[in-house]
Amino acid sequence: MIFLVLLSAIRIPASKVSTSAFGFNNTANGEWSSAFGYMNTASGERASSFGHANTVGKLKDDVSGKKVPDKNYGKNSLIFGTKYLVTGNSSGVFGVGEANWNKTTKQYDYNFVNEGNNSYMIGNLNKIASGSDDNFILGNNVDIRAGITNSVVLGNDSASGGSNTVSVGSTTLKRKIVNVGDGEISSNSTDAVTGKQLYSGDGIDTATWKAKLGVGAGGVDLTSYTKKDASNLTASDVTTWQTKLDVTKKADYKDAKDIDVNKWKTKLGVGNGGGAPVDTYTKTESDNKYLDKTSYNTDKSNFATKTDLGKFANASSTDINVAAWKAKLGVGAGGSGGITNTATGTGSTALGVDNTVTGNYSTTVGYKNKVSGNHSGAFGNPNIVTGNGSYAVGNDNTINGDNNFVLGNNVTIGSAIQNSVALGNNSTVSSSNEVSVGSATQKRKITNVADGEVSATSTDAVTGKQLYKVMQNSGALGVDNLRNEVNEKIDNVKDEVRGVGSLSAALAGLHPMQYDPKAPAQIMAALGHYKDRQAVAVGASYYFNDKLMMNTGIALSGEKRTEAMANVGFTLKIGKGSGTTYTETPQYVVQNEVKRLTVENQELKNKVNNQDNRIKNRTKKLKIWKKK
Repeated sequence: MIFLVLLSAIRIPASKVSTSAFGFNNTANGEWSSAFGYMNTASGERASSFGHANTVGKLKDDVSGKKVPDKNYGKNSLIFGTKYLVTGNSSGVFGVGEANWNKTTKQYDYNFVNEGNNSYMIGNLNKIASGSDDNFILGNNVDIRAGITNSVVLGNDSASGGSNTVSVGSTTLKRKIVNVGDGEISSNSTDAVTGKQLYSGDGIDTATWKAKLGVGAGGVDLTSYTKKDASNLTASDVTTWQTKLDVTKKADYKDAKDIDVNKWKTKLGVGNGGGAPVDTYTKTESDNKYLDKTSYNTDKSNFATKTDLGKFANASSTDINVAAWKAKLGVGAGGSGGITNTATGTGSTALGVDNTVTGNYSTTVGYKNKVSGNHSGAFGNPNIVTGNGSYAVGNDNTINGDNNFVLGNNVTIGSAIQNSVALGNNSTVSSSNEVSVGSATQKRKITNVADGEVSATSTDAVTGKQLYKVMQNSGALGVDNLRNEVNEKIDNVKDEVRGVGSLSAALAGLHPMQYDPKAPAQIMAALGHYKDRQAVAVGASYYFNDKLMMNTGIALSGEKRTEAMANVGFTLKIGKGSGTTYTETPQYVVQNEVKRLTVENQELKNKVNNQDNRIKNRTKKLKIWKKK
C-alpha cells in the first residue's frame, strides 16, 4: 500500500539519457543522474540528489537562451540531506544545510555550498569554497575558505588550520586527542607522541640531553640533590609545576545517554521538532497531510488499490510487470542500460548509479561503489569495501581489512590491517590500531589541539606549546635558569641542615637529674649551636615513681622564619637482676647520712690527732727520763 501511495506523487522531469526522478517535484536532467524525495535537482553527470530541496550541479544558457546542465559542475557528485548545494566534481554532502526560496527566480538561494572538487562534508551548515579541493569535514558549522587543499576538519565549530592540516577545534575551541598509541621517537618520526612519553622521557637521547644541560655525565649529577620519584615535592610544589607547565588533570566527558533527543529533532526539523515526521508519507500533492493512523482510517476509502493500479499499469497475471516499468523508465535491462543498483545482501541498500552491495546490512550511496563486507558502507565514487564493519567516505578508496574507516580519497587499507583510521587525500595506513593523517610524502599538521595531560599513564596527544615549554630549557638561558634553580635548592637544603643541627644540639642538652621522691618534677634549659645557627631549648621531666619517668622538650631557632623541633620520651626500669637484692635508698637519706658520717669522721679525726699529740708528748718524757 505504501508503494502505491508513493507512486501517486511521482513527477519525472527526466530529460536526459538514463535519468531517474522519484518523489515529488524532483528534476534529473544530468546524464545518468538521479533525484529522490522532494524538490531535488540533479544536473551534474552521474549526480545523485536525495532528500529535500537539494541541488547537485549548475545550469547555463545554451545558444537559444534555454537553461541546460553545465557539465563542468557536479559531475559524479551527490547529496543526502536537506537544502544543500554541491557544484564541485566527485564531491558529496551528508546533512542539513539552509536555503531560502527566491520568488523571482523560482529557485532556492543556498547559504551552504560544497564548491570543492573531491571534497566531502558530513554534518550540518558546512561550507567548502571554490578552489579548495580534496578537503573533508566531519562536524557542524565548519567553513573551509578558498585556497585550502588536502585538509581535514573534525568536530562542531572547528576551523581549518590551512592546507595539509587536520583540525580538531579552533582558536577558541580546543579538543584533546585521547587514547593515542605511543608514537615512534626518532630523528625522522612523524608520529604523534603522548603525554606519557613526554612525562617519562621514553626514547629521548639521555646522553645528548645531559651534555646539553650540563648534568649527569655532562656535568653536575642532579640525582645527588633531588628525588626521582618527586616524593619530596609538597602539594604547593605540584601546583606550581602544573601552572608552569600549563597542564591540568581534569577532563570532561559526555555519555551518549545524555543526548537531548528533542533538541536533535528541532535541529533536524523533524517530528515534534518543527518539521515532518520522518516515518510518514505524503498522502497527496497539495494537502501536505501525513499518513498516520487517524488519517488512514478517515481516508482509506480514497486510497488506490492494486486492482485500481492494474487498470493503468501493464500488469502480469500475478503482479505488476517490473520489466515493463524498467522499459518505461529507460533503466536497467528494460531500457538503454542506464542506472542499475544491486543490493542482494540482507538488509542492505544501494542508492545512486551502478552500485553493488552484496554484504549484509551494508549501504552505498554514489557511483559504482562495491560493498561486499557486512555492516559496512561506501559514500562517494568508485569505492571498494570488502572488510566487515568498515566505511569509506570519498573517492577511489579500497578497504580490505575489518573495522577500518576512511575519510578521504585514494586510500587503500590492506586485509591484514584492522581498527585503523585514514584522514585526508592520499593518506596511507601501514598497521592496525593506527590513525593516519597523511603519508610519507604528504604530511598534515593536526591543529587546534587542546593541551593533553602529561603524566606517567597519559595517552593524550601533547601540543607544540607544551613541548616548547619543556624544550626551551635546552637553550643557554634555560640551562642557566635550571642551574640557578638547582643551586637555590641546594642552598635551601644547606640552610635546613644548619637549622636541624642547632635544634638537635639544643634538645640534646636537656638532662634530668636523679630521682628524688620529694621533687619528682624537673625543668631544664639548654642552648645549641651548629655552623652559623643557634637554637634554645626548654624541657621538663617527671618521675611517676622510682621506675618510670617522662620527659619532653622543645627547641626554637630562626632568623628569617622560626623553626621548631620537639620530642617526648618515657624511661622505664625493667629486669629482675642476677640474684642480687637491691633496695634503693632515697637520695635525701643518703645525703643526711653522709653529712652525719662526715661530722662523726671529723670528730674521730680530732680525737686521733689529740691522742697522737699525747703519745708524742709521753714519748718525749720517756726519753728524758731514760737519760736521767
